[in-house]
Amino acid sequence: MNKGCLVGLSAVLLVFSGLCLCLWNFARIKSYGVGVDTVRIGWLPDEISDVTYISGNINRIAEFSIDQKAFENWCESAGKPLSPVADNSKPWVFRANEQLERIGKIERPSDPDRLASWRSKTLEPEDLFYKDRWDNGGGFSIGYDVSTRRGYFEYASH
Repeated sequence: MNKGCLVGLSAVLLVFSGLCLCLWNFARIKSYGVGVDTVRIGWLPDEISDVTYISGNINRIAEFSIDQKAFENWCESAGKPLSPVADNSKPWVFRANEQLERIGKIERPSDPDRLASWRSKTLEPEDLFYKDRWDNGGGFSIGYDVSTRRGYFEYASH
């Protein structure tokens, strides 16, 4: 192989490696927390506590404690008003647990019966919910469990 081919191949490999690095940096989790007492996250209300979340360029997922009225007001001001869950539906919101497990921050439950509720929060008729899904699969799912006073937020850009 001549010197020109080696230089060309090296340049292609360098560009490919740079693209892979850029893609990894874009897709990775940028910040996270597990059971954080108080945290300022620009995409969540200020009144939250006991927060578990992940945040990146592609996904933002959180669950937290918050007063119902404060959460309803925040959702309304963001143009995402919560509505009561219909009797015949079981809406759900993804939880951050799988992503947190992948980076070693929490463990998957060993009981297979708990796995579904570990992955997502299913809301009941007395709870509140908002959903806006786009054609590309991205969008918002936001829920509030009235009995536990917990908010659930999921955003996906894709």
